[in-house]
Amino acid sequence: MFKKNKIQAISREDLNKYHEETQGLERDMVNEILNSRSRAWKIATAFFVFAVVSMVTAVGVIIRFAQPLPAYLTTINKDTGEVSQVKITRDEATYGDVIDQYWISQFVIHRESYDYNSIQVDYDAMSLMASGDVADEYLSMFKGPNRIDKRLGDTERTTVHINSVITDREHGVATVRFTTQQRIRQRPNPEPPRYWIATIAYEYKALPMTAQQRYINPLGFRVTSYRKNAENVGAVGG
Repeated sequence: MFKKNKIQAISREDLNKYHEETQGLERDMVNEILNSRSRAWKIATAFFVFAVVSMVTAVGVIIRFAQPLPAYLTTINKDTGEVSQVKITRDEATYGDVIDQYWISQFVIHRESYDYNSIQVDYDAMSLMASGDVADEYLSMFKGPNRIDKRLGDTERTTVHINSVITDREHGVATVRFTTQQRIRQRPNPEPPRYWIATIAYEYKALPMTAQQRYINPLGFRVTSYRKNAENVGAVGG
């Protein structure tokens, strides 16, 4: 015969103890959930702050390095002292820029060169490219008893090297750096080079020309102002 298990009655004290333990577990669970949520919000806030700081830093770097680079860098040859400009940006010159630079270079070469055997070429070009006071100043060198071709003849020659031409097409102004070197026939070595910077105002003007003049200046390029100054290479080079 099977014996019936005797069920013991639960006392009130045990029941109260059970309720207290259950409530403690529920409180611990709720606290854990709340703490987990608090940690999650703190982590999310930290990530958000980090993202904002990173974005601000990135924008600052972009703005800092997005500034346009200068188109030219001035350099000095330590051996000769020659000042020149090197283009450091990608060449995006327009057709008009190239044309302007060409005619400005031609003007300076004709204006500052001297070679008795080709002086007529320079004279004809300057007669067509210079206007007003610029033309008068140049042409005056070939007038009177002390005119340059009479005084120098073929005893010396001056050559011109263009170092750089920077144009401001909107205002019709250009800055030219160039070097001149004089060779005197009776001396075995050329004279030391001289360095110049010139400011030029220019325009294009349709003027009546003969066919021969059109071959020299087909676009009607005219210089209305010309001012040059010697560059102090020693001061620039330190």
